[in-house]
Amino acid sequence: MERAGARRAGFSWTGGRHDGVTVVALAGELDIATAGALRQAVTDALSGAPDEPPLLVIDMLAVDFCDSTGLSVLVSTINGAAGAGGRAVLSGIGPRMARLLRVTGLDKRFQTYDTVDDAVQALRTP
Repeated sequence: MERAGARRAGFSWTGGRHDGVTVVALAGELDIATAGALRQAVTDALSGAPDEPPLLVIDMLAVDFCDSTGLSVLVSTINGAAGAGGRAVLSGIGPRMARLLRVTGLDKRFQTYDTVDDAVQALRTP
């Protein structure tokens, strides 16, 4: 089941389930202007999800830009999932995002996968 998400200038998302895992696909810019929408996207996608603990893939394939505020929301999401005994991972990161994670040292914090399918498989494997 795919659920259309909110649209903000420069940002949109869709959410759904893939083999029992919540998937949030982001598009556009993740920055101070869209951080609230990103937080809400993750909250909306996880609300009602039967996962206990939560399993979440954040698909970054269509993200054009991410600043420190966007990174902060992603870190909070990863921490929140871990705090609830679950996991959240990133998929589809491009060269710019990979470089940003590397430069900030967050490449050691985030688990990343090439595709949503790879990420879902990793989350479903104990």
